[in-house]
Amino acid sequence: MKLYLYLQANQLDVLRHARLHLTGIRDVKDPFIHNAKAIQRQAIRIAEADFQQEIEKQFKALPPALKGLMDWETFVREAQKKRPQIEAQMRKKKQGKPSVLPNPQAYDELGWCRLFKRPDHPLLWERYAQQHQGLVVELDTAYPAFQQQKQIMRPVVYGPARPQADHPMKPFPALFHRAPEYASEEEVRLVRPLSDAKSSQQLKNGQTLYFYPFPPRAVMSVILGVQASPELKEQVQRILTYDMKYKPGRPLREVLLDPTQFKLHLRGTL
Repeated sequence: MKLYLYLQANQLDVLRHARLHLTGIRDVKDPFIHNAKAIQRQAIRIAEADFQQEIEKQFKALPPALKGLMDWETFVREAQKKRPQIEAQMRKKKQGKPSVLPNPQAYDELGWCRLFKRPDHPLLWERYAQQHQGLVVELDTAYPAFQQQKQIMRPVVYGPARPQADHPMKPFPALFHRAPEYASEEEVRLVRPLSDAKSSQQLKNGQTLYFYPFPPRAVMSVILGVQASPELKEQVQRILTYDMKYKPGRPLREVLLDPTQFKLHLRGTL
């Protein structure tokens, strides 16, 4: 499967050293993954009319043998004695099944890399490639040496419902679900154990990058952003031309704007 890795201009070591950058999920700032403070359920008030409707329903549901032993007035008096228990059952029924979210501590030893299905998405270039100043690496993730035994690579599922702890997608459903507002990104997430990283580097912001080698032959092409600098273009050309890892070379492409529509086009460089 062809996937696209969006990079900033200062991330050329991905090509130079043929290594992926993974971020520890504990450093990811997505509040939905880490179960940030959620709104509390409001206490459900049982109105008198609701209570009367409930005991009428219970009275009608009595077996015929019991109806013959208890008239309506007697049933109401007995129901009033048990009103706290009846109201508690009514609240439980209205609230439904309580929400139990996945435990985020399970992610402490995991890192991820974010890949995408499109190389011509303007929003992705702005968000993840330094506002069109960066580059995109086209990867063949089906290349045999790209696959590892200890990894999960799945497309993100977009929808309004947050996955619960008993979600059938095992073992980490919260890592592969996002709100529907992000659906146009068409993201695929690669998750690996941090213990498998070959090396790491601590950044100035306190976060750590984890490096994982990938087979150079998995690189199918490199795409320069429409606002990439001449210096970046020269460095990428030098890597693809002279680095023996990429012999006999890989195509270098660049992004150009459509003159009439908000579209990006890819063109091979000369």
